[in-house]
Amino acid sequence: MEHKSDPWTHRHRPKDASEVIGQAAAAQTLRTHIAKHRRGAKAILLAGPPGIGKTTLAYAIAAELDLEIIEVNASDARGKDAMNATVGQAAFQMSLFGRGRLILIDEVDGISGTSDRGGMPALIDVIERSAHPIILTANDLTLDKLKPLKKACVVLELVPPTAADIAALITRVAHAQSVLLEQEAAMGIARRSGGDLRAAINDLQSLAHGVSVSRDALDLLDARDTTVDLGDALLRVLRTSSADIALPAFDGVGEEPDTLLQWMDENLARAYTTPAEIARAYGALSDADRYLGRIRRWQHYRFYVYIYNLLTAGVALAKDAKGTVTFTPQRPERFLKMWIAKQRHMKRDALAVTLSPHLHKSQKSLRKDTMPYLRYMGEKRGKAWVKTVVARYGLDPEQASWIGG
Repeated sequence: MEHKSDPWTHRHRPKDASEVIGQAAAAQTLRTHIAKHRRGAKAILLAGPPGIGKTTLAYAIAAELDLEIIEVNASDARGKDAMNATVGQAAFQMSLFGRGRLILIDEVDGISGTSDRGGMPALIDVIERSAHPIILTANDLTLDKLKPLKKACVVLELVPPTAADIAALITRVAHAQSVLLEQEAAMGIARRSGGDLRAAINDLQSLAHGVSVSRDALDLLDARDTTVDLGDALLRVLRTSSADIALPAFDGVGEEPDTLLQWMDENLARAYTTPAEIARAYGALSDADRYLGRIRRWQHYRFYVYIYNLLTAGVALAKDAKGTVTFTPQRPERFLKMWIAKQRHMKRDALAVTLSPHLHKSQKSLRKDTMPYLRYMGEKRGKAWVKTVVARYGLDPEQASWIGG
């Protein structure tokens, strides 16, 4: 069931591959590849910048061919065991619905780091043995870590849509939403999207508060074209009681929603004075945090539009009237505490790096189980015992001082 508050990117997702802008050739390659799939065949790796339509194309092809699609985000199945438990299980089981199955592994760029050891070989092994066709997506093909994977895949680099294509798309969306979109406004939104279809539709939705969107309305989006100071953007939200002014406030700020939420939490009570205003504003922050948690847990990225709306319009409309804010926004204390904790634990972490290969334990395990014991023994046994440990493992004076307390 659709609601008026649903993101338009979700509501107007293409129903088949012919509706995916500018990707007719890639769609035909996908159809042919899936039709000819046999166990051990190569996977398809769709590559291109965010918002170009990689995931959308996979879903459109699955719907067109009446396939059950199983989506896995590679960032959540990065190690060997996790990869086999998620992707492997989907690749070797038959569909519960008696249909063919298509496996979508999103954001394979996310497989990285020592914690992912074995994840890439495990993924390649699954591809080579899968009973079902597999589509993978990646934003950046130039990453060295993707070289082994590319050999196991047919690589399709999606073509960025033209500004005219994007303008035509958002004009259709506007018509479907009963919004009159001026042609000049459509081209303005399209040009500033940089080929990102999702961003263009989100911009259209953010501007469509009435029955029409004119060229003048684009002034509300101009901030995204330049880097905006986070403090200034924050004050813009806290000073206004207009949703139109508040909504684009963070568009030009290169920060993640979690950081924006922390800044708002730190400064909101300084700007709002009445208990009712503060309660309503923190209610909006609480809802934004809930959506952020759902994105982290289930990768429901369509919730991002809710987060930004709550952090901007939700907070601005919580006040009873437009106010005057004269203070300078303060950096969240949480970041200072994190920095202090990091500095305090630097010696311990460096010692864990040194001891890990000697004791055959992970650094995380050492920090949790072994390091407290070493600290206790160093204080209990004294300098002679510490010297023995230093000599045995070749520790430096800084690490020795940590053990000795």
